[in-house]
Amino acid sequence: MIVKNEELQAARSAIRSVEDRFNSHNNASYPWVLLNSQHFTYDFKKYIGKVASGKVYFGQIDLEAFTYPEWIDVKRTENAIRRMIYLRVKKSHSLYERQEMRYKAGLFQHHSLFNTVDYAWRVEPGSEYTCNMFQGDDPFQIMKANNKKIGKLQHHDSATSFSLWPASLEFMRMNPQLITQADSSIMPWLLTKEREYNFCYMWPDFEIVDLAFLKSEEYLSFFHYLDLVGGFFYERWGDGPVRSIAAAMFLNKKDVHFFNEIGYSHSSIQHCPLNQALLETCSCDYKNNHNFRSESCTMNLLKLVSPQSIDDMVEFARAKMGELF
Repeated sequence: MIVKNEELQAARSAIRSVEDRFNSHNNASYPWVLLNSQHFTYDFKKYIGKVASGKVYFGQIDLEAFTYPEWIDVKRTENAIRRMIYLRVKKSHSLYERQEMRYKAGLFQHHSLFNTVDYAWRVEPGSEYTCNMFQGDDPFQIMKANNKKIGKLQHHDSATSFSLWPASLEFMRMNPQLITQADSSIMPWLLTKEREYNFCYMWPDFEIVDLAFLKSEEYLSFFHYLDLVGGFFYERWGDGPVRSIAAAMFLNKKDVHFFNEIGYSHSSIQHCPLNQALLETCSCDYKNNHNFRSESCTMNLLKLVSPQSIDDMVEFARAKMGELF
């Protein structure tokens, strides 16, 4: 979790949710790693320790990783912020938001607290897990047993990343030897029928990732290139689109896992399992599932990474319709 001191209650709530829905059902005591660009206060550490069952590691983000890089034009960034505020782009006013997105996209995995970590489960302050995860539902074990590199839910947005795709295309042109064949990857998911970028991405607020992928030569080369382009500051490139494009470039589609079984809610996004047996232990309403919204790209992704999930959803829908008639 990347968190600020003033987010104590949101952090406690999210940790409590994971403890209740996951750790308590699996006798799990995975460690928590909390990172902060500030010094953690005594009270923050004290009250987080009261809700976490496993060991908690509190780390400070290096100042160099959470400030303007030397190549960024500060005046251009300020002008970009003013322009995006005028256009009413969400969270466009925040320099902290830009620094945080950049850090999450390509720097957090280098923190010394992750030196011996294989997989990281990102938990957002204020998020809620709405379904019990019993023995056998351990997402870390699912990732490891199936040799998955990245596990996600999904979302769609365009307002902050207009120049990200052109920059990505240029990187691919310069580094063809690093790119996975399109028919073996999820790249088709990111493109329209006209072969243009559709702004779909895998939502990073819930993410389980193999850190070896984030530390790989190809991923680091891509992030470094984007960092030099400057879009994290001149626009507000998010870690979700960056990670999704990187997954499409460098991973095989079988490396991507969709966690249908995990109920999750954060901000305006909700995922509720489309499975009757799973719903018996959930507090979410499947009717509010983000996958049903017109802007969702989930089904197109599942066609590539988990066709069986679509069949299961269809059967679930048929069963629910049968209850109505």
